[in-house]
Formats: sequence, C-alpha cells, structure tokens
Amino acid sequence: MSVNKAANLRSQYEDLCRELNMDRETEDMSWKMFEEVLQRSTLEGEPLHWFCCALYAACRLSYTPTVGESNAIVMGNCISLNKMLRCCEISISDFISKIKVWHEMANLPCSFLRQIERLERTPGITFHLYCRYNDIFEKLFISSPNDKKNTKYRSVARCSSTKLYDLCWCLYLCAKNEEPSYNMDIVTSFHLLLCCIDLIYINVLGENRIDLVNRNFVGFPEKWGTSSYDSKQLHNHCIIGALCNLAGALPNDAKDMKENHCKRIFTKFFKIKTIHGNENTFLGIISNENFERNVKSLNSAYEQYVLSVGEFDERILLSNPNYRKGSSDAGVEGHSVTNPQTPYTRKHILPNKEDVPEPVASATNNVKKLKDIAKISGPSDFIRQAGVETLNRIYEKLTKMQNEFTSALNNADVGNRFKTAESLFFYLLDKILRVETRTKPNINIKILLGTETFITTLIVCCVEIVLDAYQSQKKFPWVLTCFNISAYHFHKIIEIVVRSHDELLSRPLIKHLNYIEETCLESLAWKSESPLWDIIRTSALPTWSDVDVDNLAKRNQSQIQQSPNCSAYETFSSTIVNESTRRDLFNSARESSNANETIVKKQDGSRRTASLTIFCRKFYKLAWIRLKELCRELMLAEEPHLNKLWTLFEYSITQRTELMQDRHLDQMIMCGIYLYIRVQDIKFKSFTDIMKFYRKQPQAQSRTYREVLIEAAEEENGSHAEYRDIIYFYNNIFVKNLTPYALNFSGRQQAQNVPLSPHPTEKQSYPRKLSNNLITVSRMEKSEHSHSPVLTYEFSKSPGKNLEELNSFIRSRGKRNLPFTEFDSSDGPIIESKIPKKTPIYLEKCRGILQDRQEDIK
Repeated sequence: MSVNKAANLRSQYEDLCRELNMDRETEDMSWKMFEEVLQRSTLEGEPLHWFCCALYAACRLSYTPTVGESNAIVMGNCISLNKMLRCCEISISDFISKIKVWHEMANLPCSFLRQIERLERTPGITFHLYCRYNDIFEKLFISSPNDKKNTKYRSVARCSSTKLYDLCWCLYLCAKNEEPSYNMDIVTSFHLLLCCIDLIYINVLGENRIDLVNRNFVGFPEKWGTSSYDSKQLHNHCIIGALCNLAGALPNDAKDMKENHCKRIFTKFFKIKTIHGNENTFLGIISNENFERNVKSLNSAYEQYVLSVGEFDERILLSNPNYRKGSSDAGVEGHSVTNPQTPYTRKHILPNKEDVPEPVASATNNVKKLKDIAKISGPSDFIRQAGVETLNRIYEKLTKMQNEFTSALNNADVGNRFKTAESLFFYLLDKILRVETRTKPNINIKILLGTETFITTLIVCCVEIVLDAYQSQKKFPWVLTCFNISAYHFHKIIEIVVRSHDELLSRPLIKHLNYIEETCLESLAWKSESPLWDIIRTSALPTWSDVDVDNLAKRNQSQIQQSPNCSAYETFSSTIVNESTRRDLFNSARESSNANETIVKKQDGSRRTASLTIFCRKFYKLAWIRLKELCRELMLAEEPHLNKLWTLFEYSITQRTELMQDRHLDQMIMCGIYLYIRVQDIKFKSFTDIMKFYRKQPQAQSRTYREVLIEAAEEENGSHAEYRDIIYFYNNIFVKNLTPYALNFSGRQQAQNVPLSPHPTEKQSYPRKLSNNLITVSRMEKSEHSHSPVLTYEFSKSPGKNLEELNSFIRSRGKRNLPFTEFDSSDGPIIESKIPKKTPIYLEKCRGILQDRQEDIK
C-alpha cells in the first residue's frame, strides 16, 4: 500500500472515531486489528465498512468500569451500534455479512461469533413481531383527539395513542431482555408481546380513556364506561384469549406466559422503579401522574441494556413511518426468520404454498399442528407389540435426551418443547412402522426398535422440527451438538420422516428438513470426525455406477440396495440374514455408531456398507443437480461438456477423496468446472463468473468460497486451522491433485480418451399430489402416450362442461378418474386399467371432442 493511501485511510479512520466519540484505547486496538488483517487479506469494498467491523469487534472486546458495586464492569465500551452503522453508512445486512468475514480474518474467539449469530437473528424476528404489533394495536385503540391537535394548551402529561404505542413497544423490549429464554423463539416472543399489550390495555380501561379504546374489539368488557360497571372487575379482566383469536396465537401458551413469567417481570419492574404505579394491581401506568415518568424510565432502562450488550436499538422501528406501515420493503433487509429458498432436492413432494406466508403466522400455524398431537403421551398399541423390554429402552433414551436438551439450554422452561417433540416422536414412530409392515409384512419390528441409531436420530429429528416450528434461535446443526450425533447418521432419518408425516408437516417445515439433508450431504458428513471416514478406510468410495439402483438391480444385488427410496428397516437395521442374527441384534442394548452397518459383498470381493451406498446415491444426485444447474448458467450444459465435467467431478470424489475432508461439495464443483475451462481453453469464462452464477443457487453462502480449509489444525502443537478463499485453494491444492487427470479432456493429441462416467438421471416421482387432498397424477404407460388426444383443461379458465366431458369420456374408457371431489388418502396401490393399443372408435371419439372444443372456443 502506498504511503499516501495509508495516510488517507488513517485520516478517514480518525475522523470516524471523533464522530463516534471513541475512547483512545478502543481506537488504538481497532486500528491495530485493521492493519493486521490488511496485511494478510485483501479488503474489497468501502473502507468505512471494514472500519465499522474493526471498531465493533474492538468495542466488544473492551470493558467499561461502572459506579456502584466494587469491581463492577460492563463488557463493551457503551458505543451505540445504530450510531456506528449510521456513521459508517452501512446497512444491517451488509454489516452482518462483513462482520462474519471479519471474525475469520481477525481470528476472533468463538464467543464473538455466537454474539454475531444472535445479532443476525434478532432484527428479523423483531421486525416481523413489530408488524403484528402494529396490526393488533390498530384493532384495540383509536387515535385520540390529542394526536390531531397541536396546541400549547394541550396537556403534556396526558397519554395520547401515539405515545401509548411507543410506551407499549418499549415495555416489550425491556421485558424480553430480562432472560435469554424470552428470545428463544418467535412464538415465545410473540406471546410475551401479547402479554405486554394486555397489561397496557387494562391500564387504559382503568383510566377510563374512552377516547383511546376501540369498542368494536371482541375483548372489550361489557358495560365499561357506564355507571353500572364495577371497576374491581378490571383486576381479573384478561384479553389474552381474544388477542390469540385475533392473531392466530396459542391461548394456553400465552396465558401460561402471563401467569408464570410476565407477572414476575412486571413485579420486578415496579420494585426497581422501571415502572411506576400500583404494584399490587399493576394499574396506574398511564395515569397523568406516572405516564411521563414511565416513558423516561423504560427508555432509559432499554438504552442502558443496548449499550451494555452492543445490540441493535430496536426502538428505531418507532421513528420510521415506513416500518409502522408494515410494508414488505421496509423490513430488515436480508434477515428473514425462515429459509426463503427452496432446496433442489425433493421439490416434487412439497405441499402447495400456504396462505400464511408471514413468519409469525407461519410459526403459530406450525405449532398449532404440533399441539394437536400433544395428547399423544406414549406409544400406540401397534408399537407396544414390540414388548416391555424394547419400550423400556426407548423410555430410557427419551429421559436421557431430555436431560441433555434441558442442560444444553440451561432453562427449565424448555421442558414443554421436548414434551412436544416426544409426542411427535411417538406419532411418527407409529406411522413409520405401519409403512414398514405394509411394504414388508414379514419383518420383525423389534429389530428396528432395537436399533439405537434409528431411535436416537428420530428423536433428534423431532426436536429439530419443534425448534424450527417455533422459529427458535437454536439453528441446525445445534441439535447434533446437543445430542452428540453425527450428520452422517442423522441424514438417514430425514427422507423417512418426510415420507411418513401424513400431512402433519407444513411446506416450510418440509423445506427445512430438505435443507438439513442437503447440508449433511454437502459438508457436515465430511467433517474429519465423521464416521464416514472410518467406513471409507475399510472400503473405497463407490462411483455412481456402483450405487445406481438400476445397475444394482441388473446385478441382482442385495434388496437393501435395490430400493430407490430405502425404508427405515433397510437403512437402519443390522445385517438382515437369519433369525439368530435378529435375536442377537435385538438383545444388544448398546451398539456402536457403526455396528448397524450392513456389509454387502461386491463382485470384485471388496466389502461396502449399505448405508454408504445409500449416502453416496443421495450425494451424487445432489451433486449432479447442482453441477448441471451451474453449467446451464455458464452455457456449458451441452452433453459433451456436461459428461466430461461429471467424469472429472466423480474422479475427484472417488480418487482424491481426502479433498472433501472438512470441505464443501460446492467447492469441489466450482474448482472442477474452472479446471475444465482451463484445460479446454474456453474463452470468456472466469472464476468470477462461476461464483456469480453459484450465488443464484438456493444453498449458496458467501463463506463457501470465502472460507476454504487450507491446512487443518494440529492438536499437538496447538496450531489453528488455516482458511483462505477458494482461489487460493484452487491454485495451491486442487490443481496439484487434479491437473494430470483433467488433461485427458484437453483435446490435445497426447491426451488419452478416458471413458466417461454415467451420471444420475432425474426421474419424476409419481404419484404426485398437486393440491391438498384433491388431485393425484400418476404416470401413464408408453402405449397411452402415443394414442392420447391433444386435450387440455386450464383450471379457472376453461368452461366447466369441458371438464365434465373429459371425465365422462375417461370413465367410459375405463381409464383413471381424477377425484376432484373426494380423495382416498390410503397408501394402497393405484389401479390402472389396460387400454387397447389401437382403437379406431377411440380415435373417432377423440376427434369429436377436439372438434366440439374448437367450436366452443369460437
């Protein structure tokens, strides 16, 4: 860097520090950190944005002495994060993105990363709650005349609807910061917000503010405002139930929040004078005597909290009229509490989009569905057939995992979450076992129920479903850490659950499970501590041809490997050979993590586990979809290019498998494509183009190409793992390992003609549900395709008689009838009538229908 440029950066940095009134110690620490990072890395973009990251990190690593208790300190230096972002001219989303990168470049501690993750989740949740708060407030209160008058004679102390709006929101912000558990998930936070609204509403009634209350609200007390109304009734009046009906929340949970948590919070606020009023009745908060004091004290308490923990000041929503309108473009950009992208895999099984896209409504809707099965407190009679001994082991596992869950969250109030997960576990277990026995009547369910990995992963999956339904801040893969389970084993249960939930799980929850499975396949299962590496050491990683269902069927291999959608019994059970083996496996109470791997003999004499075959089959299908989509964007989707690229990718996975350790599938795909571009000497294609189009993929994250493992940490000398960007990884590691093989595709004369590897093919799954319990479409036989007339019916457009004629004709020919009025949800086979291959009368009727349809159009 030139001297002039360095001087300009320093001058710009000092001006920023003066504007923020930064203390000298933090300023020097931040600049030192910035210089060290600048020497090791290239900082792209606006320098002010990186100054912001350096200053924020330095602020959080410093401390401030406080007056009062001896040796009392506050972590941080009490600099407003909102002011810092404003001075640095950076948005919340850009700041979150850059501070994550800064954490890696500056080698900051893990505790700092946890704070960033909390910082990332909070704004999105708060904004969505604020939108609901605005809607609810407008239904409870009306604008008072004081809001419209602007006169010096107006009483300053008297509460207006605008000031009431601000007071209630600030009360919620203070209440939710009392304990971390109140921010645990969006549903809990929403119930807390409703309790705060309930308190303020009762206070408005207590002050007889007729000018503020909307009498059309269903929770409005009868005879209120008249001489016959007994004011003592206010003490027991509660609008929680009415608010829950209005907002689609859960009344029992919200009332439980009010009785067991909010009363304790509000009592504390009265005692420490955060709120002034009657401590016994919780009234008098908005009286002329106390209102202004309460506004000031609540704002002061919240501001003190925000400055001490370095979080966003969420009162900013009150000062922006666009936020109060609740417009979608006024939200906290880039921070949604749900995953908006649809994963590539299993799109065809997703239910239709629901009419509750708003995150709070979506969360409460998901929780309601789970609450419907909360009455399930134990195994069904069907499960009890396995015997007392098996059930006792399951109960022991549930008790052990509940203790681990409660201990990990360090909060006794989370027990209800696990109880919900336990009900879901028994519900899904019954569904899964019934499917297993229906498809394989002779199986012994004791083997499956005696398989510890199956039971454990199903419980963990249920916990993850509950956490995601509540929009918990504990995001995947937190559950894997909590229960000490590997992603390699966990991925096995996902598809089984998705196939067995029987309409219980919503579209967002299924998308979330699909996203989890892809995450396990793409990276988590390839961590150095994964059991996958123990299996690979004993048997080489198979190619796609080795695991393809069609190829295995031709070889007449084990039934375990022939099923395209492996059942739970096939995926989890131990070696299926004879009854003595089954008894031994069932009686084994403690099996190792790999003890349930079925070993299958190959023709060449090597041995491979069935679970490895299933894993690789899913992994290759996922890799093929992503490779094909990226090549399509890069204009490399022609068969010659695509087949060669797949062959190169498969070679990198099977012959240079160590490259995947602690790395990501997408890293291998991007590097493979660029290496192919170089050896083929394809012009106008750069690595920048690859990353540009990669960012369009639903799973894309910037850290995938910004943070690639270069050198693993060594425990003996205590060295840290080294991460660099993907270009560095490509130039220093990938090229050295793959160039000799890649030159086979260079087109030069000395290049050898290597055989191209077969790749997966995407087959549409049938039957496919197109609408909830209304229409199911099944595959037609080839003979039906060739003789089918060109008939179309457009829903909501074509006249109804067209559909009647179409159904009438289909019934007359013995074909399948689309059940538009009723739907049989049984899992029985779809019966198809056989159609003659050539039927002149059939063709004549088709021509008649076409002619009638053309006349209708005219």
